[in-house]
Amino acid sequence: MSKKNKKAPAAAAAASKKIKIEKPAAAKNGKQLSPSAAALTMHEKFADLFVISMLSIFPIYMTDKLFHIRTDRRLYFVVTTFVMLFFIAATYICGIDKDRKPTGLFKMTVPDIAFISFTVIALISACLSEYGEEAFTGSEGRDSGFYLIAVYLLCYLLLSRYFRYKEVVFTVFAVMASAICFLGVLHEFSVDPFSLISEIKQEQQKDFISTIGNINMFSGFVCVAFPACCALAATAKDTLSTTFYSVTVGFCTMGLLVANSMSGYFGVTAFLALLFVYCCGNAKRFFHFWIIISTIFLSMKVLRLISLIFHDEFKNLEDVSRFLVFDKLIFIPIAVSAAITVGMYFVYKKFGEEHSPKWIQFTAAGIVTLAALSILGVFIYFSFIDKETDLGSLKKILRLNDQWGTHRGYAWIRGVELFHSNGIKNILVGSGPDTFGQVIKAVYREDMLKRHGSVFDTAHNEFINYLVTTGALGLISYTTLVVSVIVRAFRRSHYDAAFIVVVLPVIGYIAQSIFSLSTPIITPFLIVFLAVTEAHSRKFDAECAEAVKE
Repeated sequence: MSKKNKKAPAAAAAASKKIKIEKPAAAKNGKQLSPSAAALTMHEKFADLFVISMLSIFPIYMTDKLFHIRTDRRLYFVVTTFVMLFFIAATYICGIDKDRKPTGLFKMTVPDIAFISFTVIALISACLSEYGEEAFTGSEGRDSGFYLIAVYLLCYLLLSRYFRYKEVVFTVFAVMASAICFLGVLHEFSVDPFSLISEIKQEQQKDFISTIGNINMFSGFVCVAFPACCALAATAKDTLSTTFYSVTVGFCTMGLLVANSMSGYFGVTAFLALLFVYCCGNAKRFFHFWIIISTIFLSMKVLRLISLIFHDEFKNLEDVSRFLVFDKLIFIPIAVSAAITVGMYFVYKKFGEEHSPKWIQFTAAGIVTLAALSILGVFIYFSFIDKETDLGSLKKILRLNDQWGTHRGYAWIRGVELFHSNGIKNILVGSGPDTFGQVIKAVYREDMLKRHGSVFDTAHNEFINYLVTTGALGLISYTTLVVSVIVRAFRRSHYDAAFIVVVLPVIGYIAQSIFSLSTPIITPFLIVFLAVTEAHSRKFDAECAEAVKE
């Protein structure tokens, strides 16, 4: 580790202890200051290989095309997690790298305690559940019972101790995600090169896309891949890398458009808002941010050109996607973002990577916070206070009712009712992991059939789902896990840009999960990114402590 890189952890550690210390020159100039560049230990190699596998093979693994995709992905994740455990354990048994064990292997951080607490609460909930077997296996839900939660914890504990950040791992993900999104574009125009969709019943084909399967799951995947590609582009070190990652941003944009999901648009908006705040930190990142925005708008028109090639014979573009792809008004933001990008190029050339004054980031954060609170306030007002004003077409967005969000509102409202009316045991620890379907069917089955012609087996909101199935204690521990990982990463991102690459996918996933559900097809991505983010925090803190000692 160079002397310059040693100073950065020292500065971070001292700053966290409120000790006034001058930032090193590298930190002032915004350069990436990652943990030690020493060769990977054998333990770390196995952990990194597991992450590469999860980000490249996992999203395309299937045994019978899309017909058993949930089972296939669940088994792949479980088996590879235990394979990782086996090989890491074998390195200890064989005495490999015995002098290079991770620092603080048994140190418990807030995310560690929260995840362990969540798993313990899920176990108690399953043991006390009226639906015991289903709560352990998830067989009547989405295969997300207690045993899968336990494997999630195992994966998290291993990766958070042994993973070491290498950009190439996420470059592989960016390439794979681009291919998966482009395949989704081809499927939108009824081009099926691997015959993944053609064997599905004709009336169901519009609901399946690419190698991810259900179109809502595909939207969830995009909300994990898109942030990673944008973060890589924003923090790229040179022109070639910026160009390459911007191309992957373009593919992800087209994937978002064909996903046709409001949850996807919400997830992308959320992470872009936080990326905006981060990129205000210096002129280079802000220049890259506007390259990303320009690429996003330009990609909408690239999809329009692709549509022309296929004579506009698309399957399922909804109103928002159709507007973004076909409406000529989109040329206005293309021109505006391009002009800002050019302007920011000259600003970057003048100021380089020097950190911006803190008030700029604080102002950006204030604007984003104010916008978010305003939108939330309007939604709350028209949903719970003023239920009479005619909102026209905005009603389906701004007023929560049974029809809101393709009947998600029905599941949300009934889910909250079930939570506070099911007794003290269910309020505390819930009905058992992945048993939302049994609980809601026991009370509202006939009503759901009468209103919708089908029954819900999930709340289509992970937080409400956990509230009902693992109770208030489960939801608190899950929320603590996610928030603490995000906060720890952002506090350290000032010294190391790699934190943005690993934490933005967490934010994208969480934002879209407000409208979606936990499933072995997508949720393992959340676990992996939570773990690698925490791993980077732990290693960064360890080097801070070492630098302070020196």
